[in-house]
Amino acid sequence: MVFSLSATELEATLGVLAVKMPSMNVQLVMLSRLVRLVNTTIQSELNERLRKHHLSESLWHALLAIYARPNHEILPSELSSILNLTRTSATRLSDVLVLNGWATRTTHPFDRRKITLKLTKAGENLIQLVSPETNEVRRRGWSALSEPEYEQLQQLLTKLLTAV
Repeated sequence: MVFSLSATELEATLGVLAVKMPSMNVQLVMLSRLVRLVNTTIQSELNERLRKHHLSESLWHALLAIYARPNHEILPSELSSILNLTRTSATRLSDVLVLNGWATRTTHPFDRRKITLKLTKAGENLIQLVSPETNEVRRRGWSALSEPEYEQLQQLLTKLLTAV
């Protein structure tokens, strides 16, 4: 991974800011920036791979959310909740999934007022095609960590997330 600003340069910049702003907690700013840089770097490569398949990150996560559900079906409201999107954004994603033939819309079998999204065979095939590429990007992105370090980082980030 290549950052536009090295960790050393970032530390130097933060050192200058710490002098000018004594109340700044440089360590917290540094940690926040490093987490963002790691995420941005991995996401950038993921998005590059996804674009080759005419996918955005949102579409990819929508496909995976549907794939993970029983019978590969989901209500748009559930998709909205899982992806933390507005219902309007989830509807737009659904439109693109249907337009590309990766999902179909059907009336819910028990409540005709609801629409169900169902993954098509083309959607399943796309997941099988793209998944190894996204897995490889993530594996390389986190390869500097040993298994115990990875587990520790996951626990720490989970702890932070529940505190925010």
